[in-house]
Amino acid sequence: MLWEDRHKPGVLWFILSMATGGAWAFLFATFTLVNDPGVTFALANFFWVMIPTAAATMFLLAYEFVFKHNASRTVVAGVFTPILLLFLLSWVNPDNLVFTTDYRVGADGFLYFPNFGGPLKFLVTKVYGYLLVFLAAGMFVGEALRTSGTHRRQTLYLLVVFSMLILSTMVKVAGLVPVYFDLTSLVYSLSGLLFAFSISEHGLMKFVPVAREQTFQEVSDAIFVVNPEGNIVDVNDAAAALFGRATLGQRIESVLSKHMTTAENGAAKTLELRRGDETRFFSMQTSTISYGRGLEGEIVVLSDITALKKRENELDLLKQILSRVFRHNIRNDLNVIAGYAQIIEDASNGDVSEWAGRINDRSTKIVNQAEKAGKIESVFSYDETVRRSLVEDIESVEDSYQLPRSASVCFDIDDVVVDVHPRFDLAVQELVDNALTHHIGPEPPAISVYTEVTDTSVTLVVEDNGPGLPSVEISVLKAQEETDLQHGSGIGLWLVHWIVARSNGELTTDVADSGTQIRIHLPRCEETDGTSDDQPHSVTEQTEGRDLTHENET
Repeated sequence: MLWEDRHKPGVLWFILSMATGGAWAFLFATFTLVNDPGVTFALANFFWVMIPTAAATMFLLAYEFVFKHNASRTVVAGVFTPILLLFLLSWVNPDNLVFTTDYRVGADGFLYFPNFGGPLKFLVTKVYGYLLVFLAAGMFVGEALRTSGTHRRQTLYLLVVFSMLILSTMVKVAGLVPVYFDLTSLVYSLSGLLFAFSISEHGLMKFVPVAREQTFQEVSDAIFVVNPEGNIVDVNDAAAALFGRATLGQRIESVLSKHMTTAENGAAKTLELRRGDETRFFSMQTSTISYGRGLEGEIVVLSDITALKKRENELDLLKQILSRVFRHNIRNDLNVIAGYAQIIEDASNGDVSEWAGRINDRSTKIVNQAEKAGKIESVFSYDETVRRSLVEDIESVEDSYQLPRSASVCFDIDDVVVDVHPRFDLAVQELVDNALTHHIGPEPPAISVYTEVTDTSVTLVVEDNGPGLPSVEISVLKAQEETDLQHGSGIGLWLVHWIVARSNGELTTDVADSGTQIRIHLPRCEETDGTSDDQPHSVTEQTEGRDLTHENET
């Protein structure tokens, strides 16, 4: 049941521990039942190394179970070297180094041996063996105290069973049972059955619940589990299919670096993996996992973005085509059309002059929309927000438009700090331009731009006395899509919407007969040096000496 998980920390040593217990019981029973002294001594030589081998497998199991990474070959070799030495010398027993003269097979066919025996046997089977077992028990105790939930229950389960094994060997050493009876074999048999039940029903040694394990294996993303030293200790099926299971034990950098592509700023961007004629792209996401005593590993997830990358390249090509054709070629042609329409309008009268004026107006409108398309392109070129005072954006807006006759624009902006899109000024400029351009009515345009400030937010309000925003424009913005039957009159409000969304803000409208209020709600940042919320900075009066709250003379 655990063989497929043998590459995971602790599992192989758990399997070997159970195998050692089986060999322990089989050898003891065999040399006890066989009457031939030569066979008994030979089988006993194998039996004596089972005792420290059981301790060694318990120690390595505890080490990997607690620290969640595989023991190195050097550590494994060091642990088993004394055991190998005991096994080799037990066949020759130089100077009674392993067995004393009391070591014999009686007339009844049973093997009689003193509790301690020769110095090497005593050191390896008693001192060294119990040292490894108690070290393992100590690691299990520390893990049980530190962890919680399923992992703690698994740790306590292992600790209880191994404690029973330790006690059974002590009973044997103390001579509390007959020479032909080994309580440890019985405990191994019972613990094997208990372990089998717990593995099947509760996922013992599985390290993750069954549902999580299945998700880990079946998810389409390639997942690597990396220990604190940067070595890969586990991979899911998707990662194994891409890189092979031979990556286990390798450093994650050596596996991924040759496929890494970087952005211009040097930061890792994507992984480009070539398999034959196929090229696939992956994004990489890394998260930290904490386990053991203060250890931190990593989960590295590679998500296949090949289709997204292809779509991105197609959209980039489309953007270049539209930018060149629409923004440049068509705009230049429309400027020519508008110019000739203006000449015809000036040189004619009556219907011809009126028709030429309409051509001029519509051509100019399309040219303006092409320019706004360029602004939208600049909006999407920024991924980060900037922290600054709203006053800075409003000051850059004040000189960006021309007031029609009798129009007035009033600004009253508090000096508050916000995180906004770097071109937030375009949103404010578009709202003011929109109110001025689409104003209809006997009253001259009167636009107010002001802020409403709370402890946690600031609302920028653009208010006008025009006819109000058409309901179709509001519906399109709320639905965030345009259809054949429902679409806006232009792209200006979309420009505002995208800038506000990328500023982590919210755009709301309030339309009445008396005019329109468009409100931009933004989260407020902490004050920076030199900025005081108690002293609002009004830009109502003037910019560079020019009064903006005025009516243009006819």
